[in-house]
Amino acid sequence: MASQEDRRNAPRSPIQDTLFIESVSSNQISMVEPATANAINASSTGLQVELDFAVLENAEIALWINADTGERTLISGIVRWVQATERESCLVGIELDEASGPAIADWLKGIH
Repeated sequence: MASQEDRRNAPRSPIQDTLFIESVSSNQISMVEPATANAINASSTGLQVELDFAVLENAEIALWINADTGERTLISGIVRWVQATERESCLVGIELDEASGPAIADWLKGIH
């Protein structure tokens, strides 16, 4: 089985930012309560975040990213993997949908 690093389509950039979760849904559960995610790294095709709660693989997730101008943009994708941490949180790998690519690319340019 290929490692997470081997499966990446685009290079990741390390980041530290708080993202606001709009929703998480799967065929087993939906969540629309206010929550945050700590961004760990991102690329034009994916995002790694740390959550204080577990999510299911293949769940749909929508998050708000904040530009330096204060403008918020909604991005979305599919949870591809979840890994528990020693801090009772979860690292989550998100494959972004194609429509989110331009927004995340602009966001990455603004924070680097």
